[in-house]
Amino acid sequence: MTNSLKDLLISDDLLIGISEVSKMSGTSPRQLRYWEEKGLITSVIKEEEQQAPRSYRLLTVIKIELIQGFLDGGYTLKKANEKATAYLKKVSHIRKVFAKTIRDVEVISDRYTIFTIGAFAPNDELMVIIYDALKEKLTYQLFPAKTTIDYQQLISQK
Repeated sequence: MTNSLKDLLISDDLLIGISEVSKMSGTSPRQLRYWEEKGLITSVIKEEEQQAPRSYRLLTVIKIELIQGFLDGGYTLKKANEKATAYLKKVSHIRKVFAKTIRDVEVISDRYTIFTIGAFAPNDELMVIIYDALKEKLTYQLFPAKTTIDYQQLISQK
């Protein structure tokens, strides 16, 4: 897998401005500042630009979306934050696992998405997961670790 994809899975460098977050999530900038005062979310302020508008990391944007969704569902702010925090904890663990195990990702003809993950103990096998968007079908195959996998051949067998 290319380092850029792996970096994307674990990176927290993407920053989104408060006005964009507000538009995306349906929250007002005032509401976001209030949530920040309460310690529910954290903005990023560049040291050299103390007066610059607030920006948020991708995971914070996701948390904002989750909180707003739970609020829209009738939860209190406290409960919405608890639920969003629990959800993001799971996402964090998923990111760690995939960042360490994904070897390759291939998209063929905008129909097939293929993930190669592994190597799995005890035999150092690789798992190739194939999602066929047209049939909405998910399949997998196991291969020895040193195998060169021909994705075109794999999908032709489907």
